Amino acid sequence: MVINEIRLNEDSRRVQKAVQQPQQGQWTNWDNALQKSVTWNEIWHMAPLRISFLIRSVYDLLPSNANLEQWGKKEDPTCLLCQGRQTTEHVLSSCKIALSQGRYTWRHNRVLQDFAAIISTA
Repeated sequence: MVINEIRLNEDSRRVQKAVQQPQQGQWTNWDNALQKSVTWNEIWHMAPLRISFLIRSVYDLLPSNANLEQWGKKEDPTCLLCQGRQTTEHVLSSCKIALSQGRYTWRHNRVLQDFAAIISTA
């Protein structure tokens, strides 16, 4: 009897927590999904941490300031550079200050280096 009451209380708290975190459930809405074609062969050759990062970024589970605030781990969800709301998308590709300062160019250059290596071996 006591165990059932505790279980009901725990289930109720879990449901409340899930309802309070709507962005983590957006993966169920196919309208928000990006169209990216990834083959099993590509996944097989990826490093495990890279796969983990990709999955967590798709489901918006990376520790951005907005998520840390949502999870009760941080009080301020703002970006340190531009003072906007720091979501996963903001961190990875849309911070205006980081874009203007060229902070994303390393990723661009890395992709070009990989292409150059592939072309030179072909």
